[in-house]
Amino acid sequence: MITPGRSVMTVVAGAGLALALVGCSAAGDIASAAGEGASSAAVGAARDAALGQVCGAVQDGQLSEADLQRLRAAVRAAEAAGVEGDVVTRADQLLGDGGPDEGQVAQLQEACAQAGQGGDGGS
Repeated sequence: MITPGRSVMTVVAGAGLALALVGCSAAGDIASAAGEGASSAAVGAARDAALGQVCGAVQDGQLSEADLQRLRAAVRAAEAAGVEGDVVTRADQLLGDGGPDEGQVAQLQEACAQAGQGGDGGS
């Protein structure tokens, strides 16, 4: 026979178990959100580093053969990191056939400035 006292204890124990499960779920949600935040921060850092490398190659407005090689590698890294936008587009144009001209360098420098990359990440 179930007594009223025993019935209350069963309900309290069940409620405690439900709260513990909800607490675990909330803790899991918090951990998941923290992981997603860390992943997003890592992606942002990789993007910024790749843009810094591209922009660093044209910081002084001069492009030596070594600068061009570094720029090619930086553009490949930026594309692999999923970086899109005017900086990568302008860098691709600059690296196209015929070699870069001063106008293309200036356009890439302007794209870097608009992206918040002053070109100090590559030196």
